[in-house]
Amino acid sequence: MGDMAKKALGRGLKALFQDDEFASVSKDEAEEPAPVGSIGSLPIEKINANPFQPRKEFDETALEELKNSILENGVIQPVTVCRDGEGYQLISGERRLRAVTLAGFKFIPAYVIEAHDDSTKLELALIENIQREDLNAIEVALALKSLTTKCNLTQEEIAQKVGKNRSTVSNFLRLLKLPLQIQDSIRNREISSGHARALVNLPGEQQQLKVWKQILTHQLSVRQTEALVNRLFKEQSKPLHAASSERSSYLVELETLLRNNLATKVRIVEKKGGKGEIHIQYFSNDDLGRLLDIMRHE
Repeated sequence: MGDMAKKALGRGLKALFQDDEFASVSKDEAEEPAPVGSIGSLPIEKINANPFQPRKEFDETALEELKNSILENGVIQPVTVCRDGEGYQLISGERRLRAVTLAGFKFIPAYVIEAHDDSTKLELALIENIQREDLNAIEVALALKSLTTKCNLTQEEIAQKVGKNRSTVSNFLRLLKLPLQIQDSIRNREISSGHARALVNLPGEQQQLKVWKQILTHQLSVRQTEALVNRLFKEQSKPLHAASSERSSYLVELETLLRNNLATKVRIVEKKGGKGEIHIQYFSNDDLGRLLDIMRHE
């Protein structure tokens, strides 16, 4: 790799142009973008907002910091757009577009892709955004849900398109069953997705909210939260007869292990002669598929 190319990696798109050329890309003059599949420069005024944007809130301080970085270094990564009538529709890069607008630029580097219908635009926009690392878990879950409800994709198809395991997709979707207070807490990054996965295993909103409040009050770690949830399950599963307490305690430990591994409700029923049954709950065909995938890997 030549010296110029190495410097370009550190300085962003600005390094790929002469200073006066980049100024035209960023400020006042720019050519229409190259054909589909190429990077060009677009007038910001011709780019329509992404109606399928999974991110619902934009931190003003973070946008200001991004604006300052763009003023100093240029746009490191072009936004992605598709043609939309006489203009263009944003597929991904809304934070960059907003920051560039704040910086006073009139043009932005853009990668133009092909999308002929709204369904394809929706799918592309959601997949592009899900693959970003800065979305919170609820934003990812809502985007995944949109892929199932608006694009009619199965969890298996979604997993293939976004590069995640089906069990991961299912676990994200399960977070949307949590009370709205807890979902807002995840959005605000008061608790992590690890905390949320522990809470979603609790039976009922009352217990979920109770443990959530303890997490906030005592600043519990994910491991401490999991231990608390396990303790609650043990208390609910205490044997009714003292004679069977030793065996029941052992079964409770096994149930806890299975529940944590499978991320669903598990009940072991002991019968005479050392026999018994294991009851594993699932809540949809996709959830059953997730459990089967876990068992196959085990």
